Amino acid sequence: MEKLIKLFFFTISFITVFMFSPLIKDWVTNIKSFKQYQRVEEVNMPMIENASTKNITYSVSQYIGQSEQEILKTFGKPSRKVPSQYDYSWLIYDSDTTKYAQFGILNDKVVTIFVAGNKVDISPFVMGSHYEETMDNVTLHDKVSFSILSNEYTFKLSTTDLHERPLVSLNNCFAQLYFDRFTGSLLGVRYLSPETLVKHKPYELIYSGNLINAKKLNAFQEAIVDREEERQIFSLTNVYRKRMNLSTLKWNKEAAKVALGHSKDMVQNKYFDHYSNLYGSLADRLNDANVPYRLAGENIAANYVDGIASVYGWINSKGHRVNMYKKEYTTLGVGAFNKYYTQNFIK
Repeated sequence: MEKLIKLFFFTISFITVFMFSPLIKDWVTNIKSFKQYQRVEEVNMPMIENASTKNITYSVSQYIGQSEQEILKTFGKPSRKVPSQYDYSWLIYDSDTTKYAQFGILNDKVVTIFVAGNKVDISPFVMGSHYEETMDNVTLHDKVSFSILSNEYTFKLSTTDLHERPLVSLNNCFAQLYFDRFTGSLLGVRYLSPETLVKHKPYELIYSGNLINAKKLNAFQEAIVDREEERQIFSLTNVYRKRMNLSTLKWNKEAAKVALGHSKDMVQNKYFDHYSNLYGSLADRLNDANVPYRLAGENIAANYVDGIASVYGWINSKGHRVNMYKKEYTTLGVGAFNKYYTQNFIK
């Protein structure tokens, strides 16, 4: 009986020490906190690896795979619906530069989304955020691999790609992020379904099986797409001039004809330069077309995915950037032909 009494008091003493000792209390508290943390993680599944999912419910990326009617219901009537080089048609929302967005529709489904407006929710990313801040929330890889049916695809990103236009895998699509390499800020985002990404081929591609390609356009269809890409380049130029607190440019119809002529000349005569053996310098071409100017500048680009991508190429090139952001310019003409793009800036 005496042994039982001693055992009872020993047990009571141990429990008392266990409950009131600071070390033990901390251990108990930490165990409870750890269990709670695990429950939170199970509920809030990250959209991308190591990414915050705050406000992800309203991210525009959720519309990949949704119907065209859903876009119209949410965003209203677009400025226009136009074809593209990659089978889908664009719904263009460009009336408000702060909400600039394009939705690519194929077979009544959204297969790509491009956003340049800084008031469009692009969670888990933030428009205008710095590269380093954005990269804290994602894991980048120089190789991105995936399969479509029995076909295997691997995109290889260069060092420049990783810094200026990295590719991030989301849960329902891919996101191509466009950064300003001079300021480090996020300028735009393009969301793509896997099939659309393969059609675009924006990076070096290794694949096995069948390669998905867009249908080839005839000359008439290509001309329609070219005219539309000119408008998109013009609009995006003004989006970024406005963001830099510069005056927006007006469309210059005559300068656009000169720009288109130079793009055609480069394609037809297989060269890439500001000087034409047939038509001379920019000044020569403007003078021959009777385009009045006090100051003029020209940007050219070739073989980008589309006009959108060419704009970011110019922004990230020091000399071309000067033209994009020169405060003295007042008008702009753009000419696109078979993925050759020319901007003629005029004062």
